[in-house]
Amino acid sequence: MHKISIKIFTFITLCFFTFSSYSQEKYEYFGALKLNGNDKTVITYRLMFYENKGVLDGYSITDIGGPHETKNTISGNYNSRTKEINFREESILYTKSPITQSMFCFVNYSGKIKLQNESSKLTGEFKGLYQNKKKCIDGTLSLIGSNKLYSLLNKINDKLQKSKKVDEKTKQKVNPISILDSLKINNLSSGQNLNVFTKFNSIDIFVWDSKVEDGDVINLYHNDVLILKDYVLVNKKKKIAVNISKGNNVFKIEAISVGDIQINTASIQITDQERTFDLVSSLKKGETASITIIN
Repeated sequence: MHKISIKIFTFITLCFFTFSSYSQEKYEYFGALKLNGNDKTVITYRLMFYENKGVLDGYSITDIGGPHETKNTISGNYNSRTKEINFREESILYTKSPITQSMFCFVNYSGKIKLQNESSKLTGEFKGLYQNKKKCIDGTLSLIGSNKLYSLLNKINDKLQKSKKVDEKTKQKVNPISILDSLKINNLSSGQNLNVFTKFNSIDIFVWDSKVEDGDVINLYHNDVLILKDYVLVNKKKKIAVNISKGNNVFKIEAISVGDIQINTASIQITDQERTFDLVSSLKKGETASITIIN
């Protein structure tokens, strides 16, 4: 009986330490960057990271839904005793901007915050540095935790839905919760190009219809060579393994049919040996969008 108790205790202890070693907290913030200078440019900003034993790991997105939308990896540290936090943008995961990678200005931030259930505010000055660590434009960061933001938006939405002065169609269209959720999806519209960076010579592309199978049909080109012809999108993912060359590899999505819902929506996932990129193309019949894989 004593031996059994020791075994059970040892097993529970191992489980506890195993769980503790992998436990991590997720934090998400929305807000804006205000750049220094004459024009006082304001850029939307989303920050998401995990904190594990004081180490931060995650990503940021600037110009959310805009023509220069860019997603960067971030890393940093948090001291729970002093409430000091620092993080820095390190590398570009993807960008819709035509600016070359060496010209991007990365956010570097240090400040104080009490990390608490994604409800805290994160504000203060940040330093802008190029990839070579030379100084670029500085500014001010002002973010609010997603829990607090959703709470505020729910209150606004409740008042909107109860209002007799607003018709039902408008209530659905301007629902602030739906609008915020839509900003979390990386959308490609007609004529847009997304630049994705990789160091590997091969990638896998998955295409599918993540919603209702309504007969959407696409063509997919790799450097103007048709690699997927008249493909009807279904809920099951279609995998395409592709070898890529040094430089720019352009993958063009063409909407052949819009299906029953009158818009062609293709869910696309690109994976290399380290990272995964998810996006959705929303096109009308005959329209195209592209993804450029830069190796």
